[in-house]
Amino acid sequence: MAVGESATAPALRADAARNRELIVAAAIEVFAERGLEASTADIAARAGVGEATLFRRFPTKDDLVTAIIGVQFEESAALAESCLADEDPWQGVERFLYGMAERAAVDHGIAGATKEKCVASPTLAGERRRILDLTSQLVRRAQKADALRDDIAGQDLMFVMSAVASLADLPFPGLRADLWKRYLGIFLDGLRPEAATRLRPGAPSRKVIENPEVE
Repeated sequence: MAVGESATAPALRADAARNRELIVAAAIEVFAERGLEASTADIAARAGVGEATLFRRFPTKDDLVTAIIGVQFEESAALAESCLADEDPWQGVERFLYGMAERAAVDHGIAGATKEKCVASPTLAGERRRILDLTSQLVRRAQKADALRDDIAGQDLMFVMSAVASLADLPFPGLRADLWKRYLGIFLDGLRPEAATRLRPGAPSRKVIENPEVE
């Protein structure tokens, strides 16, 4: 043990890490249910901690949103890595898009408010780059197997997922919660190389996504 280090320090650090995880998990649930207007008191109560504990970990709601997006990026990267292990390259692409779109549809309560931070926050540049690298690997792998049209880029998958997930925000009562699956199916058919027509304009630049200029 280092000089001056208390025997309780590791336990305190473990408690702090556990509280952070509980708060982030609770915030994801509460924001998904009620939007970003939900109170920090509601989040603290869901996490089973005091509001003072929440503010020690996350002084502002913006800090909490950044932490949520960080967790979502980690989950997305884990999904992409799992899909890269699929024996069938096309199935890897398909499973990745279904998994991402489903998660986005479930989390639509916070998606709109977090969109700018997802695509523009310098703090999350490394996470964005990692996801783009993984999606590019998924694309190249499927293209090598002649299962995916050759004019698709990794970043195209992210835009497809975002477009499909946006269906959850359509202002039409009575729409099925899983309607996004229908349109993702249409997108997936369009990714196949058979009878593909040339896409114009070209894929968006990776640089725009990795390092967007925020006014």
